[in-house]
Amino acid sequence: MIETTSIVIMASGFSKRMGKSKLFLPIHKKTFLEHTIDRALAAGFYEVIVVIQPEDAKRCQFPAGVKVTLNYHSKEGQSSSVRLGTATAMGKAILFCPIDQPLLTIEGLQKIADHGSVHHIVVPFYQKIAKGPVCFGSDYFSELTRLTGDEGGRSVRDRHKDKWICLEFADNQLLDIDSPEAYDQFIAKSY
Repeated sequence: MIETTSIVIMASGFSKRMGKSKLFLPIHKKTFLEHTIDRALAAGFYEVIVVIQPEDAKRCQFPAGVKVTLNYHSKEGQSSSVRLGTATAMGKAILFCPIDQPLLTIEGLQKIADHGSVHHIVVPFYQKIAKGPVCFGSDYFSELTRLTGDEGGRSVRDRHKDKWICLEFADNQLLDIDSPEAYDQFIAKSY
């Protein structure tokens, strides 16, 4: 299914808990954003889409094969990124990927996408807690384009629990780095 799945990299948030943009935080001589794009390209998705604020896009050089969608309405909340990503995507499913999961592997992305279908929502779990990235089949695209405010894909996901495909991850690759303390701990363990 990965070859018919679009990946939308969610890069237009405000990183409020971090206190500064997570996009440009360094990790192994790259930024979080570069690291996420590299993994998405290597995984073999139908297409790689980055939804990003215009001022942040000016600071980036995107590899060939990446569709860049500028979010001029990011102040509206996460829904604006989900709507833009959904409207841009041409695949039969969309995997919405945050940029703050630096331990997420190429194989992890492939595992989520390969379990997808047009009729299901693939939800990864770590220690019995639902996490991202989540993969939505095309049955849910219309709902995703109608989201408003800071309502992300989670609300669509939670309305259709009967359509979930649940994937348990045994390791911590779904770990979010969303605070200065979490980033400091991650860097201390990584080097």
